[in-house]
Amino acid sequence: MTNTQKMVRLNLDLSPELNQILDELAKKIGTSKSDVLCQAITLMQIMVIAKEQTKKLGVPEANQLIVNEIILSSEQQPKPHPSEAFLETFETWEDTHTAEEIIDEIYSSRTISDRNYSL
Repeated sequence: MTNTQKMVRLNLDLSPELNQILDELAKKIGTSKSDVLCQAITLMQIMVIAKEQTKKLGVPEANQLIVNEIILSSEQQPKPHPSEAFLETFETWEDTHTAEEIIDEIYSSRTISDRNYSL
């Protein structure tokens, strides 16, 4: 690390169960809890990039069959823009009429009443 790079200290509250998992992972791979968290963040970054590129991340067996697909929970998935979500609720509609034909149809469907209105 160069002098221009500074480490950031992070205080993290974990449940006892999650702390135990973190300890076990650090022991299994022979590193610190901090390194486990850094690797987990890197993996999460890879997952998010893959999701943005509409790719999937999985855990293959030796014969290359995906045994576990890693997906983001619905809370973590990017939500569509409200207008996109609204438009997705409707089916597409195509019209073969030109704009002029549609305007002519609107005007021709108008009626004029002979009633006299008084206030």
